[in-house]
Amino acid sequence: MKLISVNIETNRHTKTVLDFLKKENADVVCVQELLEEEIYFYEEELNLKGVFQAFSYIKHPIYVDLDSKKQGVGIFTKNIIDSGSIFYFGKEENLKKSFDDYMSNISFQKNYALVWVDIKNSAGLVFRFITTHLPVTKEGESSPFQLEVLDGLLTSISHLGEFVLCGDMNAPRGNETFRRINEKYKDNIPLEYKTSIDQNLHRVKGIQFMVDGLFTTSKYKT
Repeated sequence: MKLISVNIETNRHTKTVLDFLKKENADVVCVQELLEEEIYFYEEELNLKGVFQAFSYIKHPIYVDLDSKKQGVGIFTKNIIDSGSIFYFGKEENLKKSFDDYMSNISFQKNYALVWVDIKNSAGLVFRFITTHLPVTKEGESSPFQLEVLDGLLTSISHLGEFVLCGDMNAPRGNETFRRINEKYKDNIPLEYKTSIDQNLHRVKGIQFMVDGLFTTSKYKT
């Protein structure tokens, strides 16, 4: 079974992303920073069923065209037999507020969620995949807020049995956030890979951090 996990950065690189995903033809595609309005577009383009959870409105000085749009995490695949989402930090009801209300209070803006799917392969075996997106920090350090959000994630996934966990963790290998995840789950990205940040497409050049994760519980081999 082939898995791809990628932060698509909303609609900044749509052609590049879709060309890549269609070429690789993965069984499971996990995406972060997906626009809520583009779920069905990606379903049709990839010929896969999507499961999605928005967890923030966008407000960014560089991407003013995206202001007030919702973004989140999603999984696209076939043969879904069950799925769900969990707000492990903040509240889903904050995303039901108007954009102006949402922006009026910083506490309304601190929401993080995961989505999970159970899929059945051709042999009838069931696999569980989870994807999420943790808070970014300025220099890749583990901030108190990031660790607080991580505690919520670790508590939530501890009830989800055996799984593959992937996503944009914003937790470079070696920092405290990564260490806490790795204490509980196996890191499957080979050590020779030093960064998961595209050196051409990312708006900040030259970052050498492995910020995206691929973790598994004990019953999975990756």
